[in-house]
This record gives sequence, C-alpha cells and structure tokens, in this order.
Amino acid sequence: MASKDNIAALSASVGTGAVSTRHVVVVAFDGVEAIDVAGPASALSKAAEYVPGAYRLTIASPSGGDVRTNAGLTIAATEALSAVAAPIDTLIVAGGDEPALRAAIVEQGVGEWVAHMAPEVRRVASVCTGAFALAAAGLLDGRQCTTHRNACAMLQSMFPKAHVLNDPIYVCDDGLWTSAGVTTGLDMTLAMIEADLGQPVAIEIARNLAVYMLRGSTESQDSRTLAAQAGATPRVRGLVTWVMNNLAGDLSVEAMARRVLMSPRNLARAFVAATGSTPAAFVMRARLDRATTLLLQTDWPQEKIASASGFRSVDAFQRSFGREKGCTPDSYRSNGGKSV
Repeated sequence: MASKDNIAALSASVGTGAVSTRHVVVVAFDGVEAIDVAGPASALSKAAEYVPGAYRLTIASPSGGDVRTNAGLTIAATEALSAVAAPIDTLIVAGGDEPALRAAIVEQGVGEWVAHMAPEVRRVASVCTGAFALAAAGLLDGRQCTTHRNACAMLQSMFPKAHVLNDPIYVCDDGLWTSAGVTTGLDMTLAMIEADLGQPVAIEIARNLAVYMLRGSTESQDSRTLAAQAGATPRVRGLVTWVMNNLAGDLSVEAMARRVLMSPRNLARAFVAATGSTPAAFVMRARLDRATTLLLQTDWPQEKIASASGFRSVDAFQRSFGREKGCTPDSYRSNGGKSV
C-alpha cells in the first residue's frame, strides 16, 4: 500500500489545479475476460486515489446490469452503452471468448457503438481480442495494432487493411492503443497513466499492484523467461528466476553453478537441454532486454543503464547493443525503440 505521504507527494507533483477529470469507459459483455476489465480498472482507480479527480471510471455493457465473465465472476451494475454520457476521454474495449465476443460486436451492437463514439474520444483502446471490436468499427484500417498472439493471424486475415504486429505487448498509433493478451492490458493502462500523470504516479501504482516492472511497448509477447522455464527442471527453473532478479551481479557460469550446487560443465549441459541456450547467451540476452527497457523508460545516462543491467562497462554495453539492434543506444532511444 502507498503511504499517505507518497500519495500527497504524487498529487502535488502533478500540480494543484492542473488535473481535469478524464472519463474512462471500459466496455464489457457476457463472456468477457475478467482480467481485461479488472486490470485497467484497478490501475485507474489507484490513479484516482493518488491524484484525486484524475479519472472517473464507467464499466459499460450492451444492455447494462450484471455481466458474467468467462471465469464465472460477475461484474455488477454495469451501465448500458446507450446510457453512457459524453464526453469520453478514453474508451477501452475488453476481450473475451470468441463466441461471446462475436455476439457482443455484431448482435449486441458493440462494434456499431464504438464506431459512433470514437470520433469524439481522445483515446480509443482495446485489451486482447477487444481489438476485433475496434476493427469492426473501422478504426484499425491503415493503423498499427496488436492483439493476443493466438489471434493476430485471424485479425489480419479478417481485416487486411490493419497492420497487425505479432510481437509487441501493446501498440500506440496516434491515439489508438491496442494490447496483447490479458495482463498486457495492465501494462498498456500504466503507460496511459504515465502519459497523463507522469512516471512517478505510474511507478507508484505498479508498486502497489506488485507489478514486477513497467514494461514498454517494445517488450515481446513471447516471454524469454517463461520460454526458458517451460521445459526446465525445478533446479534450472529456479536458477532462471534468480538470474532475472540479479542481472547486475556475478552471473558467470561458475557463480551460477555454485548457486544450484552443480559443476559448471553439468550446469551448462542441463541449461542447454532445458532452454536451448547456453547460460552465457541467456544472461547476455536478459541483460540486453533489461537495458533496452531502461533506455525507453528512464532518462538515465548509459553508464547507469549499463551498470544496472550488469554490463562491465559502457563500451561492453554499446558493443552488445549494436550487435543485437544494429544501431547505437542513443539512436534507439531517440527513435522511440525503433532500430535505424
């Protein structure tokens, strides 16, 4: 929980009298994915707690009333779409199971309602397969977007004018935000809050919600850590977790072997068998991933980023980064995470 002093400081940092209430509408429907609604709603409610008046949240659905999620949980007393009052600052459409989502978009009028409301909304967004509602409303034509990795091909096939990106956890294209599967809706919402209220507020909310880190839009849907842990023994799986939490420490093969009470040679064999990567290669990619995130989410100098990511020197960081990205860290940062 955030302390009262932290909340007061965060509110003051935004500026007295500088906050105008932003009306955020999250669209749900029977069969909606519960986390698609709960994640953004939780983050926005915390933001309104830390910065009073920052957001006013409405959970809406085609007919209003209670909505049953695909997990069997019930969202009570939602507002009917027809009763949602303008102006709307941010409109977020949640995703869900395919039959339920299709019924909501086509039969219950969500797609038509989004198309009608969107021209007057500053920021339109989707979580997971909610992108199909935005596409049905014509909002993805000619725009970069994403959805859950398992649905990207279908979205591109059904709506060929959209530019569907398979990898990012969320995409922002000039006021149009789309996120990948489920929990990435929280990442996207934290990024929105950061854009509205500043990084200190977003970070405090992330801490309160026990989020491991603020993930930038360039993060991949395919988690390198999960991929490494998927086929690993409990010993190697625990080692992967320890490595990710100690990137700035000694991660030589010898140090890693001591950690799991194995010889360096046996560890190397077990690690490659479980992850498809040598320990050294895994550590290097993990450090580069951490450094890339820090480049985009902080204004730290390269010396601090290199040290926090576990590189022995700025030169070592720059050489590794250049080999991986084909550009310098400065150019990558100045171009918003794009290699040039």
